[in-house]
Amino acid sequence: MTQKIDWMRFLVAGTIGAVVIFVLDIAFHGTLARDMYAGYPQRPSSEMQDLFAFLFATYVIQLLMFSFLFLRLYPARGARNAAWWGAWGGLFVVIPNMQFFVAVKDTSWLLLWTQVVEGIALCMVMALILVISAAGGGGGRRFWSRA
Repeated sequence: MTQKIDWMRFLVAGTIGAVVIFVLDIAFHGTLARDMYAGYPQRPSSEMQDLFAFLFATYVIQLLMFSFLFLRLYPARGARNAAWWGAWGGLFVVIPNMQFFVAVKDTSWLLLWTQVVEGIALCMVMALILVISAAGGGGGRRFWSRA
């Protein structure tokens, strides 16, 4: 049996979830991991500020695609499957970081594993936000229903 997705609700909740993840990630890097990239080659602060909107857009697009894949890959959705997808899907999200690690001189193993754990944790939170918002909103109506 196929599932039908309420696209408007999915896009609204998915975008809100992506914004929450973005804010959490920025807060993490601005407080707990402030010096995480010390010695790492990076752009000057003024250039990074100019690209902040682009960074935000990449979060929204990537996390909406991540959420869409969850809806398509897990017909029996729920918190357990969301956490599982967040762990595995999150690993795939950070594979480019692992490839970057090989190419960028003076990148530490600590930086790499911190990025991997952070990426997986944030993707797990995103998947759980999606499931929780779908189950609780619209008077019990979900993003998906049996067609």
